Amino acid sequence: MAGLARDRSTASMVNVLPGSKPQDAYRAIAEASIDQIPERLKPFWDRKKTKRSVMTICYSAKPFSNRQYIREAFKDIGVEVEKDELTQIVKAVREAMNKVFPGPMAVLKWIETEVAKAIKRGEKVIKWTTPSGFTVHQKLNKVKTERLELQLLGRCTLQVGTEGEEVDINHHKNATSPNLVHSLDASLLALSAIRFNAPLALIHDSLLCRASDLHILSAIIRETYMHLFAEHDYLKDFAEMIGAETEPPIIGDLDPELVTESTYFFC
Repeated sequence: MAGLARDRSTASMVNVLPGSKPQDAYRAIAEASIDQIPERLKPFWDRKKTKRSVMTICYSAKPFSNRQYIREAFKDIGVEVEKDELTQIVKAVREAMNKVFPGPMAVLKWIETEVAKAIKRGEKVIKWTTPSGFTVHQKLNKVKTERLELQLLGRCTLQVGTEGEEVDINHHKNATSPNLVHSLDASLLALSAIRFNAPLALIHDSLLCRASDLHILSAIIRETYMHLFAEHDYLKDFAEMIGAETEPPIIGDLDPELVTESTYFFC
């Protein structure tokens, strides 16, 4: 998301830019929001309380999810949070996100708006092609449901596994950002793996190689990221592919070439 928006602030927080030590985005949000946290909860406020909300920012997490994550984080240390306090905390965290991560937050809002416009124009499928050449076809229709009266569970509404004809606009709005991020992750992985001529293994978001090859793989990952975001503005390409009616919110103060000098880009 930092690369898409060319957002230097976010890039710094997630170690895209070089630095003398690893940056901690979760701690940054905690520090930026603590003044707006209820007084009695300030002694317990730290990076752990913000972590899940910050982690899910690129996945279109809404305030309702933020409330749940923050409530659970406090509950883990035996602290109960009142409803009104949660409302205040979530507002503080999201305002801090807008301040610390201006690019991603603007991109998320823009994607939701433009995808909704595309569906309302009559689009049935949202399509885009990734830098590796893979074309994504995002088809999300509402699923038919059926209400049943069960002896043990009572009245239940169940999904019948049959896709309807009506496009699910809310699902598209919530799914496009995470799917775009995953598709770019996949491109970064695929293009890096193609260049890496040595044994390679993958587990979720971890890359495994021989210790003697680590410096090579590390350099390739950084160089591939640089090429993805320095050679052209992919967010503008994405805007064109989905038929966006407005220009994407690119901040433009990030120099992607600097990632090649980042010690902690992938750590």
